[in-house]
Amino acid sequence: MENFVAVLIFTLPGLLSYFWIQLFGLNPTSKHSNFEIAAISAILWFPVGMIVLGIYQFTATFVNRQIADNSWLSIRTLSDVLELSNNLAFLVYFVSFSVIFSFLFSWAVSEFVYKWMIKLVNVVRNRSGTAGLSRTSSVWNETFLNNDPQVISIGKIDNPEVIIYGEIEKVSRPVELERNLLLRNTQYYTKLLKDNEDVKISNVFVDTKTGYVVTIYNNDDVAEAVNH
Repeated sequence: MENFVAVLIFTLPGLLSYFWIQLFGLNPTSKHSNFEIAAISAILWFPVGMIVLGIYQFTATFVNRQIADNSWLSIRTLSDVLELSNNLAFLVYFVSFSVIFSFLFSWAVSEFVYKWMIKLVNVVRNRSGTAGLSRTSSVWNETFLNNDPQVISIGKIDNPEVIIYGEIEKVSRPVELERNLLLRNTQYYTKLLKDNEDVKISNVFVDTKTGYVVTIYNNDDVAEAVNH
């Protein structure tokens, strides 16, 4: 039981931050191994864990100054943290505040720190003549994980005669093993877009591994074709 509590104390803030950051959209280009997740979680533990323990230490110092018996144990070493973990009230506090501050920390990283870091990195890359990094970690993210409606057609390089038209409803997350698209109104958009040269193409996504080609149509042209 003591080992479980120790693992909980020293892994929970980092793991929560890792998964919050992924939910906010900062996904790796490939799935991390268990060792990589453990290493990242250990790094993320410091900002969140230190904030939670710092709040406790500040409160303990304040309370002990008001009460002469020093009923609140101060944190000076990791052994003090382990000793406190035997206290159920501290454990509830630590878990609850870890959830709250891991969320706030991950939101700040996703919203501000990551964008600032990308800008700084691109300054260096541009000066060295290297193309700048995109806001997202992969072409899939950049193309399909936006809020804009997208009307597309899907075909294969080696079989261009078979094409499926439709509007994207759901898209796989970047870390999923398979890249899948859920389309709606396929019959309607097949009639609307097939052999329609008035609707221009905005972008073409090519999956070089599988040979699939996803053609993304201009939203304004699609809307005009729908209205007519």
